[in-house]
Amino acid sequence: GGPPIPQGSSLPPGLSSIPGNLNGPGYLEFGGAHNSLTNGNPDWTDAYLRAFLSGGNNGFSLEATRQSRYGDTGWFYSAGWTRTLSENWYTNFQAGTSSRCFFLPKWRADGFINRKLLPKKQLVASVGLGYDRYKTVQTAYRANLGGIYYFSKPFVLQGGVTLTHSNPGSILARSQYLALTQGHDKEHYITARAEFGREAYQLVGPATALFNFPVRDYTVTWRQWVGFNWGFNVVAEHYQNPYFSRTGGTVGFFLDF
Repeated sequence: GGPPIPQGSSLPPGLSSIPGNLNGPGYLEFGGAHNSLTNGNPDWTDAYLRAFLSGGNNGFSLEATRQSRYGDTGWFYSAGWTRTLSENWYTNFQAGTSSRCFFLPKWRADGFINRKLLPKKQLVASVGLGYDRYKTVQTAYRANLGGIYYFSKPFVLQGGVTLTHSNPGSILARSQYLALTQGHDKEHYITARAEFGREAYQLVGPATALFNFPVRDYTVTWRQWVGFNWGFNVVAEHYQNPYFSRTGGTVGFFLDF
């Protein structure tokens, strides 16, 4: 959870030759993921395509993912917009929709407003709201509060709290996360992230859902430039709840422009 780290820190900028207004940093990335689940659950297999374009005060992201989970398969499509409002304020908006499958939301939307603080603007405070609507009667509202701190050395610390209110059941669940990133643009970024708390709901079958249960999720991400404008992205993840655990990873390749 939480807003993306601002462009120029974790978003991998490159040298752009895009004509028109989108003449800032951008990248294209594609890859796939595989996860093994315990307690007789089928494996997850995903594939994705991502793009990021920027220019002036705007950044735009697009993503399409094909997800095979719990014996069903679907596509999720999302678009995002980052807008710089002033020297100290910027916003993030993201919205998505899915093809017909039970485990993906029919609609999803998130929005954040971010404020740079301290003399060197090394602290960013963020507040956000989100909404999910599934093809069943399941809905959820989210509230996020987070922060990002940029150290003088190549480290970025990010943390936050998410409150999710879901129906049916009128469940209120809280989770929190902490992430530490080390690295430089055009060299590498390594991020370790831990999330723990409670999950309001999770759909594991067309008519089966888990409600209000504790979770722990650990990820390590390594984004490595091999050449000046291309490289790879590797993610390892372990997720645990009382019903099953999930272990897997993602491998992707990106091109800066």
